[in-house]
Amino acid sequence: MRTSSRRLHRFNPGHEAAVGIGQANYTPDAASRRMADDLETLPLWYADSGDSVWITHTEGADQFLDSLPLFLRPDVRLLTADALCRLSADVEGPLLAMPWGLSPDVLAAFERLRRRGAPILVPAWSDALRTLTHRQTAARCLERVLRRLPELPPVAVPRFCTSVGEVVDYVKTCQSPFMLKTPFSCSGRGILTLENASITDPERCWIEGALRRWGVVSIEPKLDKTADFALEFHSDGHGCVTYAGLSVFDTHPRGAFTGARLGDPNRLRGQLPDILRGPLFDCLRTAVTDTLCDTVGRIYSGFLGVDMLVYRRPDGSAAVHPFIELNLRYTMGLVAVELSRRVVHPDAIGRLLIARCPAPGDALRAHQADNRRLPAHFADGRLRAGYLSLVPVTPASLFRAFIEVV
Repeated sequence: MRTSSRRLHRFNPGHEAAVGIGQANYTPDAASRRMADDLETLPLWYADSGDSVWITHTEGADQFLDSLPLFLRPDVRLLTADALCRLSADVEGPLLAMPWGLSPDVLAAFERLRRRGAPILVPAWSDALRTLTHRQTAARCLERVLRRLPELPPVAVPRFCTSVGEVVDYVKTCQSPFMLKTPFSCSGRGILTLENASITDPERCWIEGALRRWGVVSIEPKLDKTADFALEFHSDGHGCVTYAGLSVFDTHPRGAFTGARLGDPNRLRGQLPDILRGPLFDCLRTAVTDTLCDTVGRIYSGFLGVDMLVYRRPDGSAAVHPFIELNLRYTMGLVAVELSRRVVHPDAIGRLLIARCPAPGDALRAHQADNRRLPAHFADGRLRAGYLSLVPVTPASLFRAFIEVV
């Protein structure tokens, strides 16, 4: 599933807007920038042995690694830009640039580093990749999966609108509520909920602004969601897409990730709603894998995730939406899969959590309190119970990423 080249990882959340703008001089919003700073060592937990992680801030990084038990310490280097530029290509061999998510912006950053002398292989950005990240690709995948799974109840495919009038016509002819989405957003960003068919002035302003920026918005009925989950995959870029694992996760009401379950894959599957505990799960996995092979398998190389959900139908029965979102990037779900495999004891169930604190100092105090409240206990080289931070937490931190096993 992996290439022979060692990889150079970079955590760059919020790259989706850069994809949509299609520019290499994109400036991420303040929240994405701060998350990237505070969680930049997160790739330690999904990188392979011998890989490296490009970090900007060294404060606390060495101390953090030293604080980990030897049996959990990843065989992965944390390197600054200057350290990368001092590497010898003859000794090291090239490092394959592997950001959290591909975009013109992050690839340009890798290219600038390569020009300074860092031995990096930088993949090329293309219009084909940009097309794959558009929500229209996910909509086409949904149609193909539904054709492959006729036993599923029908689910509405998103409609793409290029004017406010088209949105108004849609809401007049369909049952409310609705969800409007910008074409390159994900993880709860760029989403507007319309509770009824009467569009308010603020909602109209949102739609007009999104159309000015992106040219199109999608609209679909909002489902009565009861559970979130995702299937994680890897594409080799040569037409082969393989299943990498199951992610059972939680979100804010607007859709942003808040946490994922950790544990043995069979035990996680047992936490899914009853509708997915029988043969439907395997049929769903096969249908989505085949669809991804046809759609992205020869264009995209790397990990990807497909978000899905279980929802309640008007008659009260449960049904599955098999293709909500296509994430052509590493995902928190994949991080959860790797943590379950590498860190959490097979007899334990835990959670991966991402927390944002309101002010500097709050994250460090919360980290220290959690260490006291849930001291870590290990068995057989894995976390059996307790709290484990996945990143350094300093007085300046606002974001934390951590595991709780109770």
